[in-house]
Amino acid sequence: MGETPSLREFALAFFRSFGAQIQRQDRRRNGAVLVTLPPELAEHFGKPQLHLVFQNAEVTSETDLMAYGSRVFDRMVAYLDQRGATLLQRLPVRFPGADELLRAIRPVNGAIRDLKLAQRDRILCLFNWHITYRADDKKEEIFSVLLDENGQRLPVINKTEDETEDETEGAAGNGFHPQALLAHALPVEPVQGPDGQPLPPKLPPMTHLVRWAETARKYALYHADVRCVAHEAEILPRLHKVLARLTSYYEQQIEEIYDSHDPEGEKRRALEEDLQRKIAEEVENHRLRVQVRLFSYGVFRAPVAQADLLLSDGRQEVPIQVVRNLYTGAIRRPRCHACGQETETVVLCRNGHVSCQECMAQCQSCQDVLCAACGVETCPVCQQANCDRCGQTCWACGERACTEHISRCPVCGDDVCHACQAECSQCGVRQCRSHLRADSVTDALICAECAVRCPGCSQYSVHMATCAVSGQRFCQNCIVTCAGCGKLLGPGFYQLDPLDQQPYCQECLQACPTCGTLVGRVHLQGCSVCGAPVCGACGVPCGECGELSCPEHSAHCHECGKPLCQEHTLTCSVGGEPLCASCGALCPICGQPTCQQHMAVCHLCGQRYCQECVHESSQLCDTCVALPNHGEEVAIREEPVIQDPRVANLAGKHRWRRHGNQRYTLYLGSNLWGSHVLVVAEGEKVLRIRRSTLLTRLLGEGWQ
Repeated sequence: MGETPSLREFALAFFRSFGAQIQRQDRRRNGAVLVTLPPELAEHFGKPQLHLVFQNAEVTSETDLMAYGSRVFDRMVAYLDQRGATLLQRLPVRFPGADELLRAIRPVNGAIRDLKLAQRDRILCLFNWHITYRADDKKEEIFSVLLDENGQRLPVINKTEDETEDETEGAAGNGFHPQALLAHALPVEPVQGPDGQPLPPKLPPMTHLVRWAETARKYALYHADVRCVAHEAEILPRLHKVLARLTSYYEQQIEEIYDSHDPEGEKRRALEEDLQRKIAEEVENHRLRVQVRLFSYGVFRAPVAQADLLLSDGRQEVPIQVVRNLYTGAIRRPRCHACGQETETVVLCRNGHVSCQECMAQCQSCQDVLCAACGVETCPVCQQANCDRCGQTCWACGERACTEHISRCPVCGDDVCHACQAECSQCGVRQCRSHLRADSVTDALICAECAVRCPGCSQYSVHMATCAVSGQRFCQNCIVTCAGCGKLLGPGFYQLDPLDQQPYCQECLQACPTCGTLVGRVHLQGCSVCGAPVCGACGVPCGECGELSCPEHSAHCHECGKPLCQEHTLTCSVGGEPLCASCGALCPICGQPTCQQHMAVCHLCGQRYCQECVHESSQLCDTCVALPNHGEEVAIREEPVIQDPRVANLAGKHRWRRHGNQRYTLYLGSNLWGSHVLVVAEGEKVLRIRRSTLLTRLLGEGWQ
């Protein structure tokens, strides 16, 4: 649908239709035109020529303004009211020949039979509606609606001023031009009556005209509703401006009234009431009112060529009709049953439907052609297309499966596709997945007949075993093997050994003589000291060898708390506390184990020894005390500590004595100036080099 023609286009079309000569006065789009009127129009307008202008600024005493409500417009409407109420004409044949009609369709899977060509008139009815919009101003327009004999609306293309007549005719394939219809239409030839006198043209039945007019009125009302939105958008700013002016004026009047002049407020109330009354009047004046009136209508007989044929695929025949408008040249082809679009390539569906090539589908089983509405569906198993005859709907998923991949469920009796079914892993019977259970042992699907409910865990499985004690069948998740004799045992018929948490039957269990706990016979051991039988519950396992000892003959490391048997228990040489091999450090001097609590640090060499090997008064170890008097003179360059650069730097400056213990070696160097140096080494590794006044003082005191 094109845009509504402007008032200028309406005026020019009006004068052209009645034989007036139009001359443009300038090259502007909305410029003035000179209209030379025929005698009948000259008598109606009162002058032989009209100098039409379309802008208020161009109005002079010699020009005629063409606008809504102007004198010229009102005279045009009055003339149309007198002459243009009803029109009956016929449209000419502009596209003769039947070649295009015969080539309009191309059958794909059928042949054309019984072709019949005929020509008839198609009724077109053009309704012109006069729409008036009244508010604080007045606007009018003529809206045209074109319907065919079936009451279907046809597109109307409005010709602009710059288009030529040929361009308008060329656009007729996409719609109709009211101006072109009027220009091309020819009078209807009179029909001779029985008495030889011409009869008046015959109009369509009044019931048809009334029904068409009601349909056209709906389109006109919808058009008016759409236009009201734009008109109200123009009215509201003007209304707001008027209301703002009124409100400002009355508010100013109310503010200028002194309280002494209006002690009871009567004047203010009167002004407020007057303001509300004027606001209501302005709102009512700016309210948009729309009037839709049938201005005129025209009936056109358009010649059409019609081809009736039968399309046959050898099994069925389907009637098809192709119609060509001989006035516009437009061809109406059969519509696809699936998408509803006209199609040139015609495919005949198995069910007698006409389809386009895009909506055509073919069953891969029977090879029949179907339209998309009848359609084929993809099998959820093999993904092949199948029709309603070659496939069957699955009751579970609703998909259509081919006959090879759908079967009846033996449990519920429904036809279910194989995508919704599964085979029992035990017996292989195929059935609905909803009837199968997951095996609690392997998670495989099993049917209700093969599934056995385990009395231990209440789960279903086919992997069952028999308890050797009770004779009941349990699933393999619940059944265990006795660690003593290898029997299969069910829940409640075995006991876990507290030492290794292994299951044992009642025959392989024995009560511990010491604590009475039931344990496996293999876990009863004798104490490594006294030989008394103990189990994992009452015996103490040694942290070093793992042997069990009775509580009386076991100990715990004083440092880390590790349980120990007597064989692996060390005793602190100072305090007598039990120690493990990791916590009981051996004193480097005496070689006895000592706990950390009874160790002491020598103030000279800085190493740790037991308290018995460190003098309490001097805080020196026995090795440091004996070094000056009992140390042997050595050549330091032959000792392994010479590899240390620090010792090599001191080697030639001192005389050296050596004394050591089980772990450390001490070297004492002295020079002529009375300075001393002490080197503490562990093998080749130098741990400490000390030079201090304490060393000199201690040596001067005789190292006592």
